[in-house]
Amino acid sequence: MCGGLGLTEPPEVMQWQSMTEIYLMENQLTELSENPQCPVLLVLFLNRNCKLRMISPPFFDFMPALEILNLSRTRIKSMPESLFRLSRLKRLFLNHCELLRELPPEIGELQQLEVLDLEGTEIMDLPNEVAKLTKLTCLEVSFSPHKNCGTKSAEVNALIPRGTISALSLLEELGIDIHPEDEGWDRVAEAIVDDVCGLMRLDTLKFYFPRVEHLRKWFGTSKVSRSLSHFKFVVGKHAERIMCYLPEDLEFELEHWDRSLKYVNGLGVPIDIQKMLQHTTAFFLDRHRDVTKLSDFGIENMDQLKCCIIGECDEIQIIVDGTDVYNEANRSEIALETWEDDMRFLKSLEYLYVYRMKSLRGIYEGPMHRGCLCHLKCLALLTCPRLTTIFTPGVLKNLVSLEELKVEDCPLVLSLVTCEDTSSYKSTHFLPNMKRISLFSLPELISISNGLCIAPNLERMSISDCPNLKSPSTDGICCNHLTGTKVDPLQLRKFSSKDLKLATRNFSPEGLLCQDSSFRVFKGWIEENGTDPARPGTGLTVAVKIFERHGQPAHEEWLAEVSILRLLMHRNWVKLIGYCVEVDQRLLVYEYMQRGSLHNHLFERETLPLPWSTRVKIALGAAKGLAFLHEGADPQVIHRDFKTSKILLDADYNVKLSGLEFAKIVPERDDSLVTQVVGTLGYLDPDYLRTGHVTVKTDVYSFGVVLLEILTGRKPYDPTGDEPTLVNYVQLHMEEERSLCELMDPRLENEFSEEGAQIALQLAARCLKLARPWMSTWMSEEARPWMSEVVEVLKTIQDLPHMASPSNIQDKIGKC
Repeated sequence: MCGGLGLTEPPEVMQWQSMTEIYLMENQLTELSENPQCPVLLVLFLNRNCKLRMISPPFFDFMPALEILNLSRTRIKSMPESLFRLSRLKRLFLNHCELLRELPPEIGELQQLEVLDLEGTEIMDLPNEVAKLTKLTCLEVSFSPHKNCGTKSAEVNALIPRGTISALSLLEELGIDIHPEDEGWDRVAEAIVDDVCGLMRLDTLKFYFPRVEHLRKWFGTSKVSRSLSHFKFVVGKHAERIMCYLPEDLEFELEHWDRSLKYVNGLGVPIDIQKMLQHTTAFFLDRHRDVTKLSDFGIENMDQLKCCIIGECDEIQIIVDGTDVYNEANRSEIALETWEDDMRFLKSLEYLYVYRMKSLRGIYEGPMHRGCLCHLKCLALLTCPRLTTIFTPGVLKNLVSLEELKVEDCPLVLSLVTCEDTSSYKSTHFLPNMKRISLFSLPELISISNGLCIAPNLERMSISDCPNLKSPSTDGICCNHLTGTKVDPLQLRKFSSKDLKLATRNFSPEGLLCQDSSFRVFKGWIEENGTDPARPGTGLTVAVKIFERHGQPAHEEWLAEVSILRLLMHRNWVKLIGYCVEVDQRLLVYEYMQRGSLHNHLFERETLPLPWSTRVKIALGAAKGLAFLHEGADPQVIHRDFKTSKILLDADYNVKLSGLEFAKIVPERDDSLVTQVVGTLGYLDPDYLRTGHVTVKTDVYSFGVVLLEILTGRKPYDPTGDEPTLVNYVQLHMEEERSLCELMDPRLENEFSEEGAQIALQLAARCLKLARPWMSTWMSEEARPWMSEVVEVLKTIQDLPHMASPSNIQDKIGKC
């Protein structure tokens, strides 16, 4: 048995009896058999059945040999009593069962258990009986937030009873995930730290220390505190906020590093943080209240640091002060003359991301030492209103490894390079490995390099909303050394919310073009070459998209869309005209598409049926737009939510794609990204659902679903569950070799090219990996095609006759 088949009912009970391994993950199961007979079953995977809410009490009674059970990402609220009679069970996965709120005391009966994964659940606390699981080597747990419990004692409300963790002496991996608003954790954290300090085999630890004193106890008491191979620590009052400005990408960036430390809402520079930094590869300094520079934490403590993220630290003015090196060294003048040969501070740092720093004026000041920042590969500076100095010649000399620079929303930056006299550097080429530069919303920028020769091997440059910057081609350095550079000429218009309200007649319901769970789109009118509103029917007709959700999700979706779409210049992508950002409001202004979305034309019955030739034209245009995203855009982008509602049509049914709120930029040389699964049911690639790895082939799967919609006129997913998914429906049709006319959209009234429809169906099957033996050899390949190949196949269909004669259809596929 294998998963990902879209099953709505479990296999027949007879099929279970002789199986040693059963994989039913990623289906649509709503219930299971009462108590299947599985005497030799060792492994059972039921994970990612998002409709599975209950398992019958005796379900596990006849599985005496079961060792591995995966119920993760199901909707179960409780565990059946028979589960606790699985005396040989070694691994139990319940991660991301978001409705699971209680772990019963019977869990203690599973005394052979080695792995218990409760990450992403909503359990209130661990029962005392967990202490009986003395063979556990891995425990992952997440807790639902505890609010103020009045006069009850902390012991009664303990999330983890005292002594429970210390009883699990074989633990090698421990992860305790606490909600930022959990008041219960503040009361019991010290006792839990005491327990964790006694674990002698611990190698991996995820932990939240509400106060620095808790970290001090851990670091001073635990015998393994300095030898952990993996840790993820959060230190400080980690209060949740209405608005978080940390991009989702950075959260994943932190996950990549083996030893990360986040210090939040801190005051001063505690010695305990400095000690922990000596063992840290990724440091996130979040909302520190009084430190003025990163180097206050001790440059000598950052030898292993590879990733550093600094955000919303209002007092920081400089990231690194070179004079701190001299102060720490306390060396004689003679020794200092030779010191630069062996002093390479921040020598391991590869990734520096700085955002929303209202006092930051520069990256580095003071004497520069050879080797400092020599391995830095990526530098990002976002929303720093007082930043004036990014690079000086002294800093540039050391940045021999820098590959990517991103500067956004820094209104005082005049040039990337600050240098009064450039004449002595005319023969020097700086930043030899720079590949990508992105400059966005820098209103005072007048020069890229201030006359210096930088980035001789630059591959792409994106410039947007920099109105005072002369063309890079006329800037000496860009003209002479930046061969192959792609410069984005798009200058976005910045609108006020007042103007957009007037342009849309106060977002009139009559002007509503479409809506989704997170946004609405209205029709409006603006001046042809400005931002002022115009009377309806005059000026330029636009579509105004309002992001309805507030807080971090809405901000990330808005930022993803504006950051990527402003870089796309292609006939099959909708043009972004401008944006509006005011307080917590996020709006985007696009060109207006007269005929709306493909979704409406396929499924709204008041619309006229799309003829075959128009459907082929739309499929080809959509394929070209997606192919550009994957193979022509710089950088490469994955859409992640491609569907018919994102395919817009102008008056002549020309395609323009839209909707990049969930899109991902693909890092150079990376063939996949690990992300949170987002998208729309019915369009999601099963491989993506199973692994979380997203690639351009994830979009190819979604295109395959869209192509089936164009052919069949059927929706991809029935929310009631009464009908099979479109993919399953077509797969069954192909297996039974039923009539092609039976499959095609009845609104076509059999007026289509039979040969073209057959090719399109086989192409969709290949995009979905549904190829069957009866297909031609090249269609039987397991690998999904590239979108450029899809384009070429659709071009051949476009060249075929629009309509097959009735006799031709009857001869080839039988009577419809």
